[in-house]
Amino acid sequence: MNYKKTAISVAMGAVLGLAATTSQADVINMSYTGAFTMLGATGLVVTNDATGPYWDPTWNYGMRTTISGTMTFDTATGSGTGTVDPFDFFAGSGAAVVSGVSMQVIDGGLILGNMNFAWGGSSIATNIVLDGSGLFAAMGMAPIGPGMVIDQAFCVSTGYCATAASDAAITARNGMPAIGAAPIVTSTYNVAGSTGYGTTLGQLSLGVDDGIGGSPMDNGPFEGFNANFDITSLTVVTPPDPVPVPAAVWLFGSGLIGLVGFARRKKA
Repeated sequence: MNYKKTAISVAMGAVLGLAATTSQADVINMSYTGAFTMLGATGLVVTNDATGPYWDPTWNYGMRTTISGTMTFDTATGSGTGTVDPFDFFAGSGAAVVSGVSMQVIDGGLILGNMNFAWGGSSIATNIVLDGSGLFAAMGMAPIGPGMVIDQAFCVSTGYCATAASDAAITARNGMPAIGAAPIVTSTYNVAGSTGYGTTLGQLSLGVDDGIGGSPMDNGPFEGFNANFDITSLTVVTPPDPVPVPAAVWLFGSGLIGLVGFARRKKA
């Protein structure tokens, strides 16, 4: 059994269960930075040859593309929304414009996501399963205040974050550097449910794990390809209201620490 996943799952359930008994939502607003990585149907990296990413060694010369945007998370419902700033993808094709980003916590620190891309004259439905273990651990372990940063340094110091699934493909190609553990990363799970443009989050569920980062797209010019969004740093812009939900957040933290301690004793 993966005790870390169990700890996240049980503790997150405590947050959502207690928060749901209150009448006031607890919304955290954040900005983020990270990387977009496209993998082909067999898991090979697709290089973005747009001018910026292609010449940027920080993001593996086009195999990663720097992204930024905003995210909200509501502990009363386990739901969230987000934005992705437009980014260039393939030379001469213009920016990829993302809209309609919606998220829902499902189990074990996993987040089901749904969004749409407008790119090169096409509308592309994109669904994804993210691992938010790092974000949820941070919510339980520290007071949430303006300017709080949840980043890879936090991941290294705590060991609670998952590793980007796209790393396997990146390191297999010329040994390029991996992202490693980050607060929110794309998992190897696929999405099940309705397909095609116009699919909503409520029509989706957790699918099989195919070992490839991202969930295969079922429409548009990248059918069968896998979009990966890995969030390496989150900054709290607006913290949750001081009452009445923080009790749930602290219960999340104490439950997480207790369960992880149990896991360590089991390993010993």
